[in-house]
Amino acid sequence: MTNRALPLLRALAMLAPGLAAWAGPAVAALPETQGVQGAQGVQGFGVMVHYLPDTQSIAGIGRFDVDAFADALAEMRASHLILTLGQNNGQFIAPNAALEALCPRSAAHRSPRDLPLEIGRALRRHGIALILYLPFRAPQGDRYLMECLGDVSEQQPPPPRFIAAWSTVIESWSQHYGALATGWWFDGVYNTTGMTTRDWERFCAAARSGAPTRWLAFNAGEGAARFSLKSAPCQNLMAGEYLQPAARLASPPSELRLHVLTPLGASWAQPSAPRFPAAQLRGWIAQTNARGGMLTLDLPLDADFHFLPAHVALVRSATAPRP
Repeated sequence: MTNRALPLLRALAMLAPGLAAWAGPAVAALPETQGVQGAQGVQGFGVMVHYLPDTQSIAGIGRFDVDAFADALAEMRASHLILTLGQNNGQFIAPNAALEALCPRSAAHRSPRDLPLEIGRALRRHGIALILYLPFRAPQGDRYLMECLGDVSEQQPPPPRFIAAWSTVIESWSQHYGALATGWWFDGVYNTTGMTTRDWERFCAAARSGAPTRWLAFNAGEGAARFSLKSAPCQNLMAGEYLQPAARLASPPSELRLHVLTPLGASWAQPSAPRFPAAQLRGWIAQTNARGGMLTLDLPLDADFHFLPAHVALVRSATAPRP
């Protein structure tokens, strides 16, 4: 780590603590809800939203209707939402004091609106849990952030300087969202060669800062051989990425909670016709629930940040109580 970065990290350690930690044991349980099912959700069924994709501008964040978004998730009876804070283009949908102290120029790619905070509060009113998504590595398409944070290609081992800096960034968000964030889903965990016990302790402590019982998923890749891997010592939830799940969901014996994550459309965030009928979704939800697990569908948003009506109708049918 450079001498220039050390004073910044010492200063960041003095950041004021965030919200009080939540002590509930289940991913959908929030202080205002009763049990893992929550106020509205179907136990173990949730939605993932890839916002912002690289094709969208951070400038559009001001038009995002949080209440309509949360109402639609409740209408689909979701128990949890996986929400992308950012991906690989360097844009994030929320400010981060630590990141902006370490890399001041990055503030230009952030809206002053704290969208995850607004969404988390709206979801809590419906008994829906919030899980935050973030790449495990620095934004691979942002040269400034890659250099500033001390990272290299995600296909190479993460440098110690990067682990220290990125853990500080994650801790800042973790403390800020506190009990509103019941989990993290880290993408692109392709190479952890050389990470020491201390590196993992720092990273995992950052992810659980502000809420020590969070669900943590680390995604090493897609498919039958990878969706259930344990890629980090503190991981307790399968990453679950599975583009073509089997008709009957199964996974190798694992200490991790079962989780299957697949797009309802043709691919991630693609506004296309649903790939699966309601009966198939209903069966998967039942199978994961029977094993205490979770099924998450990736659903795209249109240009106005609304779910596609055909997707909402299909999911409502799949989650509707049986007569």
